[in-house]
Amino acid sequence: MSDMSVIACSSPDFLGLSAEVLHLGASLRFQARGHSMQPLVRDGDILLVKPLGERLPRVGDVVLCVTEPGMVLVHRVIRRQFCSDGYHFLVQGDQVSQPDGWIPRDRIYGRVASIEREGSRINMDSMEMRILSAMAVLRSRWHLGASAFSHHIIRLVKRVPIFSIFLT
Repeated sequence: MSDMSVIACSSPDFLGLSAEVLHLGASLRFQARGHSMQPLVRDGDILLVKPLGERLPRVGDVVLCVTEPGMVLVHRVIRRQFCSDGYHFLVQGDQVSQPDGWIPRDRIYGRVASIEREGSRINMDSMEMRILSAMAVLRSRWHLGASAFSHHIIRLVKRVPIFSIFLT
């Protein structure tokens, strides 16, 4: 692996830099900050974001996007709709009770392709991750949040060996 430099930058600077890099067709690698996507994405994980190109984000994808007030987020697409001005996507953090709102396609810069944590890599395109993504979408759509039922389901899923490596 080549020597990687660490560059600290403000949120507006990161937005400009990431938008430019991804629009040029290159991938972006950065350290996640925050807790809104736990347990999948944890504070300090290294995310590899790939440009979407002409591809539309899919429901379940974890995407790098910007909200109306200019906030940069890595959240999950939970719905998609076509409007007169093109596709819009409803995004929400896995640990957030409300969606961030409808984001137009041009404000979604890329999708998370992998997560690096403690020397291991989680491929977001694996079958296990696609199943977990579908479950997270259903949890958000059905507003299960912190309900007792949701808590029991999550505890059960964490015990399944193929999922436990991603969620514990």
